[in-house]
Amino acid sequence: MFRPVLLCLMITATLSLPFAARAADGTADGTALTTGPAADGQDGALGINEAIRAGEARRGASLSTGPVGPLAPRPEYAKYPVYTGTIGDKPVRLRVAPKTDTRDSLQGEYTIGDAKGVRLLSGEWENGSFLMEESDDGTRVSGNWEGQIDQQGAVQGTWTDAVHPDIVLPFHIRPLGGNLVIPPFDMRPASGVTSAPPPPRSSITTDKPR
Repeated sequence: MFRPVLLCLMITATLSLPFAARAADGTADGTALTTGPAADGQDGALGINEAIRAGEARRGASLSTGPVGPLAPRPEYAKYPVYTGTIGDKPVRLRVAPKTDTRDSLQGEYTIGDAKGVRLLSGEWENGSFLMEESDDGTRVSGNWEGQIDQQGAVQGTWTDAVHPDIVLPFHIRPLGGNLVIPPFDMRPASGVTSAPPPPRSSITTDKPR
């Protein structure tokens, strides 16, 4: 069983994102999964804009105030290792690194094509299986990644729109420059297993006996 994934958000409190309960009515930031801006009035290839409108209609909410602006890249992620690949026919670029407090897991962000906004990522792996969630507004899940890790540490599988689960696209990502974050998996014993994070240092000190 996978542990629940925690999507660490600096603009809000830590958000728990369990894989067992996929968000069915999340909203996005108004930017479709395309290489162009959503402001041109055209929906993206993933139909994310249509899904947003459907989700808002189900909640009885209004979009009269306009879409939320895209998330800006986080400075602390700028030096993270890079993975590149595609979702459907759109190029993606991920910056990810291992979480410091949870084994076999990662956090980071990614961009679609030449878009300036990012989507936050939180993922984990076990026995060659890979799961990851994303948020395009910093508060709720907008997409789910599920795939398999190969012998080179690349991952391929399917991306599912969390708002409109009928929208499913293939994805493939691979490390750039040999900086592996997701360990390769080849069915050998202990393959793909990383070391556990070090235990936290105790804040309790003991004085020498008098």
